[in-house]
Amino acid sequence: MAGSRSRAMANVLKYAGSDIMKPEMRAPLASLLSQAYGKPVEINFTNLSQPHLDAGMLATVLKQQLQDRKNTPNKVIRSGVLRVQLPSANSVPSSADHAALAIRALKRKPSLRGVGMRRTTVSQVIEEMKLKKVSSLRVETAGRLGKRMTANRSAFKSSRKGLSSKGPGCIVRGVHPLHAQPALKHGKRRVGAFGVRVTVGHS
Repeated sequence: MAGSRSRAMANVLKYAGSDIMKPEMRAPLASLLSQAYGKPVEINFTNLSQPHLDAGMLATVLKQQLQDRKNTPNKVIRSGVLRVQLPSANSVPSSADHAALAIRALKRKPSLRGVGMRRTTVSQVIEEMKLKKVSSLRVETAGRLGKRMTANRSAFKSSRKGLSSKGPGCIVRGVHPLHAQPALKHGKRRVGAFGVRVTVGHS
């Protein structure tokens, strides 16, 4: 019974293809999952257009691509790194720019919905200084990544953008601390296991 349900679920996914984001295409899949789990199931999909903004999401995407034997490690890693749009040195705010933003925020009139002037201005300053740009990216993978069906040697592949070989870096001017977000994911293929490590630097 479980095998027939899994085959039916695979057929639904194969039929839906790229249209799985549409609600009418998700209804048959939700019905099969409800029968399998014995309770109502609601499916929500999100179109992930920029996975490089989070190290964990990018590591998961690369792991799923590497599990396909048709994809080579070099192609997967390089395509994942080259698609990332890094800011230029002139577009990254310096410490003087952050200070100017803080001064302008303090001069603003407090909102009527705020409890007090101190609480309102502090929230405005924090909103202005959030980390919203990726300044560096490093991807490393190691393990059984060959195309052969038999067991092969372990391979190591890496690629980086916006940093040197010494470690994560930030494209900033002036004094600004480094914020690096690492993530590690493990995957398994027929010939063995592999791992993916992603380090994203924010500025």
